[in-house]
Amino acid sequence: MSKNRIIFYIVFAAFHLGAFIFTVALDNDTNLLFSMVSWVPTFKWITLFGLTLLLADVIWSWIINRDSKKEKEALTHELNMLKAKLFDLQEEARKTPQTPSQH
Repeated sequence: MSKNRIIFYIVFAAFHLGAFIFTVALDNDTNLLFSMVSWVPTFKWITLFGLTLLLADVIWSWIINRDSKKEKEALTHELNMLKAKLFDLQEEARKTPQTPSQH
């Protein structure tokens, strides 16, 4: 996994950890909940950030899968070309008469 991907997952995990701690803090304290009503617009932006992180991860995974699929196809094609060349060399060796070595 690349360094950028690890950093991304650390940010993603910190976001979810913060959301979990926030919901645990609000668990039974309705006074705290009512005092946070003015923060609702901020919460909307924070949740939008979380959705953006999720979308970025889906796109990133799709790009990695697409690139690895192309690389695998290229390697398979190269392997098939090498097999064909080897087969041609073997066929050529069979067709040419072998001359006896002179002592």
